[in-house]
Amino acid sequence: MVKKGVKNEVIDFEKKGNLIRFYLGKNGKQWGDDWDGAPYEHNAGEVYDEFIKGHCDIVVDFDCEADELNEALKVANTVYCKDEMRKRGIYCIKMIKTEEKYEEHLIFFGDKIEDILKLKYCHLVHLIYKE
Repeated sequence: MVKKGVKNEVIDFEKKGNLIRFYLGKNGKQWGDDWDGAPYEHNAGEVYDEFIKGHCDIVVDFDCEADELNEALKVANTVYCKDEMRKRGIYCIKMIKTEEKYEEHLIFFGDKIEDILKLKYCHLVHLIYKE
C-alpha cells in the first residue's frame, strides 16, 4: 500500500485507455525532455528517472471517462507544456463519472496518490517504489 514518509505526489503520467500510470515523487523541480515545449502531447518526454520515487498504476471504471488534457479539451494540439502542469497551472487528467450522478475530478501534478486512490471509481493495479 501507500508508504508514509515517501514523496507520493504525481510528477508525471502515461495513459492508455482507462489505465493510468502516475509517476511519483516530489512535485516542483522534476523535469523531462522538452517539458517547456508546446504542445506537450507531441513534444514532452517522460519525467527523468532521477526524480521518480515510484509509480502507481490505476484503472478507472469502464463507465467513467478518464481524459488527459488534450482529450478533455477535444484538440489534437494544445497550447500547453508539461512545465505548466508541473507548476499546477493546468490539470493533467480529467475524470468524469456520469452514472447515477455527475461527478468531475481534475488531477494535477502535486496531487497525492493516496487522495486519488480514495476516488470510488479509481482502483489500484500496482504500486511500486524504488529501493
